[in-house]
Amino acid sequence: MAFKIEELERMAGGGAGFAMWGYVTADDDLADVTAAGYFDEARDMLRVDDWVFIRAGDGSGVAIVNANAGGTVDLTDATQIGAADTA
Repeated sequence: MAFKIEELERMAGGGAGFAMWGYVTADDDLADVTAAGYFDEARDMLRVDDWVFIRAGDGSGVAIVNANAGGTVDLTDATQIGAADTA
């Protein structure tokens, strides 16, 4: 599917350090959301080392912006969170 900028929200930070963002999509999986180029429309908002908390179609996770150059934004693979409940 496609990135929807209205679903990206700054949650904290953004001063001299990193910012934390939230992004929600039911249409895309975590692997799609963290692929290079998915967040290109937000290249002027996202900085290297920013954290992105993601709720995607196949689960939730957190990824870090590891590149933002030449118009392409890339995130690390998402570390899945909230996937297991053994109790």
